Amino acid sequence: MISPAHRRLLLVLACHVLMLALAAGHFAVLMQWFEPAIHQPDANGYFAQATHIARDGRTWFEPESPLQYINMHWMKTEDGRYFSHYPPGFGVVLALPFRLGGPAAAMIVNPLMASLTLVGLYLVCAAWVGAGWGLLAAALLAVNPEVNQWALGYFAHTAVAFFLVWGLWFLTRWEKTLSWKWAVPAGLFFGVLPSVRYPAALFCAAAGLFVLVVVLGRKEAWRSALAGLAGAAVPIVLLLVHNQFAFGAFWKTGYALTNEQTGFSWDWFTEHAVSYIETLSGGGAGVLFGVGLVGIAVLCARRRTWRHGALLAALTVPITLLYMSYYWSGGRQASGAMRFLVPTFYVYGIATVWVLRELASVSRAGAVAAGLLLLAVTVGWGVPQSMQALDRTWRPAEALVKLTGVITEHVPPGSLVIAPDTVQQHLEFVGKWRLVDERAMQPGGRGGRVMRRVLERDPSRPSPMQVEKIEERMRRYEDLSPEEVLVQFAADLGDWAGPHRKVYWLVDAERLDRVKRELWLDTFRTVTEIELPEPPADARGGRGFGGFGGGPPGMPGPANPPGGMGAPGGRMRRRPGGGGPMGRMGLVSGGKLLLVEWTVRTVPGAANPPAGLDPF
Repeated sequence: MISPAHRRLLLVLACHVLMLALAAGHFAVLMQWFEPAIHQPDANGYFAQATHIARDGRTWFEPESPLQYINMHWMKTEDGRYFSHYPPGFGVVLALPFRLGGPAAAMIVNPLMASLTLVGLYLVCAAWVGAGWGLLAAALLAVNPEVNQWALGYFAHTAVAFFLVWGLWFLTRWEKTLSWKWAVPAGLFFGVLPSVRYPAALFCAAAGLFVLVVVLGRKEAWRSALAGLAGAAVPIVLLLVHNQFAFGAFWKTGYALTNEQTGFSWDWFTEHAVSYIETLSGGGAGVLFGVGLVGIAVLCARRRTWRHGALLAALTVPITLLYMSYYWSGGRQASGAMRFLVPTFYVYGIATVWVLRELASVSRAGAVAAGLLLLAVTVGWGVPQSMQALDRTWRPAEALVKLTGVITEHVPPGSLVIAPDTVQQHLEFVGKWRLVDERAMQPGGRGGRVMRRVLERDPSRPSPMQVEKIEERMRRYEDLSPEEVLVQFAADLGDWAGPHRKVYWLVDAERLDRVKRELWLDTFRTVTEIELPEPPADARGGRGFGGFGGGPPGMPGPANPPGGMGAPGGRMRRRPGGGGPMGRMGLVSGGKLLLVEWTVRTVPGAANPPAGLDPF
């Protein structure tokens, strides 16, 4: 006969096995939608930074030419260097796999972190409320659409969740043992958080307050707490040194260059709070939000659990209030802004299963029934929503992988490549070519009009776009006609290309014909044609393939498809696929692009062909 102790051990082992199977299955599902391509400007700020770290050993670059493509999240400092808007911590994490296995290896880190975060959540819950409840918490988060979308969204929110949850696990072990062996990794993981995303410093503060409470209650904990503090100091000090080197002061960040650090106010909070709560309980954390809040309140109210309740409250409330007060986070942007709070979803998961465990002390059958009902509701909502979110992410990534493969096959490394912004932000991460900013060809197009509106804004207002960088681009060809702009652009392009003067251009046939007639001295040879993927049958605008609609104030809105963005004499056209950043750029349009070898012979002042002469 099996003793109760052996029975409990077998149950725990069974939960461990099931948890490993859940994490492996979760990772396998994510990999079914995995395509090694980034297709958001924010992702470039993290992943292209990893490219520079892995390839050059530095977090910054200096442009080779005024025509060089520079993503909107790279900010120019006074000495002419460009640094990412975002801190370098995630880039450092990605640099080693990039160095060892290239871009695809670096991109696998994100979905791998997402699945490992489920394991960390299970371990925290197992220590606090039991392995069975931990397995339920992990299952609830495994089907969350926001968690899964950003696992393949290639921002840093999944990385923040990873370091937060595993830091919480190490902190849990330290609280139980008071050993420096657990304190050091706890401090290190929490200390890394601000170097991944600056606002995650609030999580460090929450952990610090919890450690202080433990030390005040158990005097013997202070030595190991100091060891944890030392572990946290390592990444934090390195971040401060980087900021001193990059921005001239250890307290300054890349956000200071666009005034975004001023984008928080009470007015924004009152405008955004309701939409935030609605979205958190709807398409964000779902049922976990409401139940988790109840759990946190109950934990804080009880004498034996108030420390843990206060920790969970400190991990959720301040960061939520912060983003409710952010200038870009409410109304129609609230859905996209949920990514900021993905790390808190795991905290709500912990609080939720704690509520169920407390219910089990009153009625075990009732707690089991409530848990199964919660799982059924979450799976019924989360699985189809996750599939849709992953599909929106996969389609443009698939198109980018196809385009990158064609360019890799036909374009020698180090060549100049002209392509739309959505393609360039991925090619910069790949790091094989010198990239030309296509928007320099048509400063009067729609992109130029958007930039002029940014220039006309109050410079003290927050914006994700750096005014100084825009001014430099807009004024380069300021006094030239559209035809003269094109001629001067071609001449500058030839100077950058060097003696062979060959450039590769990803363009549609209509625009190519127009440019040919203006630059009649140049030669254009079509290397190959590329068919873009068809949009899904139900694509009818709205959120499109971007996963969220619209954009922050000052950002470009919907643009033309590749090769047609603001072209001289062209019209604004909308492709199927809606308003998301990927659909609206035409990556999933069913159209056709040409890879053209452009040999530049134009010089400044070149005239149109003589009357009656048809060079074609």
